[in-house]
Amino acid sequence: MDCIFCDIVAGDADALVLDETDETLAFAPLDPVSEGHLLVVPKAHHENLFDISEEALRAVTDHARDIATRLEKHGFDGVNLLHDTGVQQSVSHFHLHVAPRRADDGLDCWPDSGYESQGTEGDYAAVREALGGDR
Repeated sequence: MDCIFCDIVAGDADALVLDETDETLAFAPLDPVSEGHLLVVPKAHHENLFDISEEALRAVTDHARDIATRLEKHGFDGVNLLHDTGVQQSVSHFHLHVAPRRADDGLDCWPDSGYESQGTEGDYAAVREALGGDR
């Protein structure tokens, strides 16, 4: 398997590692979207949200929350947590983007998509059907 994030975890690829736990690693992405933008990954390979174990997902989200808490205590106003499963995921290794924010940074992580909806029952019929099915 050829996975750049696994190579980073193993120390076989260069990355600016900024934080680590026994199960996770936080490092700078190649193209940060904000000051201090980090990726938090499980050290074990999991392809995406549908593949990751509950324990590994918990470790990643706990680490991301810990990072966000520490950043807030040191002058950041908050963070955006972002994840994509397949549509725009460029590396097939589960990761959370932790994008630190400042109130005046001008960053728009929710640009206008052009999607038109009023949040009505009809707009959510397919979602209601999917969520009403077997788990």
